[in-house]
Amino acid sequence: MSRRLFIPFLILVSLLFYSCRRNVKLPETMEAHYMKYHISYLENMAGDVPTRILPARMDSWYTDYFVVTQINGFFNQFSLIQIADLRNKRVSTLLNLFGNKVYSRGEKGELPAGIIAPLEMHIQNTGEQSVIGGLNSEQVQIDTGSESYNMYYTRDFSVRRPNLGTPYRTINYPLSDFRIQLSYLKMHLTCTEYDSRIIESEMFTVPDEYRLVTRPVMEEIINSLFTKE
Repeated sequence: MSRRLFIPFLILVSLLFYSCRRNVKLPETMEAHYMKYHISYLENMAGDVPTRILPARMDSWYTDYFVVTQINGFFNQFSLIQIADLRNKRVSTLLNLFGNKVYSRGEKGELPAGIIAPLEMHIQNTGEQSVIGGLNSEQVQIDTGSESYNMYYTRDFSVRRPNLGTPYRTINYPLSDFRIQLSYLKMHLTCTEYDSRIIESEMFTVPDEYRLVTRPVMEEIINSLFTKE
């Protein structure tokens, strides 16, 4: 092989080898740490929607490769799912609204569509401890400059980048009690149940019936859930 052909060939082989290493085939099943959260809403209204009619539960599954969160409501006619790929640091958002199924793929290091992060955030351990949902939890104080509140994380199990889908990425342990804002919706989530489960890896893939949209389109759809047409 001539030198002129050898160099492009070497580059191609290197790219293929790198691609194979990046796309590790997942097992059919894997062990997951399951947490059920109770959702309390911090305001009576989210835009034009009374929060008393909104879902009161979020389910989360933590694994070595992915973290998935899911909120269902309206007799399973609504679901919002976030699939955080812990290896590639990307989060996909899936929305099903009365059979209209769309999803968006986040860029590396980007928060999920619709999630609002404080402009600034200071996190300080308080030394206080509690048992939340059966998990030994440690308290931190969050100061955003405009407000201050307490949250909890647990060391009872560990996964890498457990908070990739939240503004609290610098906390390296799963959250057992925390706040988060989705569009106009301000929520307080508290773990009420924890166990270890074997789940299908299919949970971490986007089903074929979901249509890909851009992040701005996804955020426009999410924002429209809380405003009158």
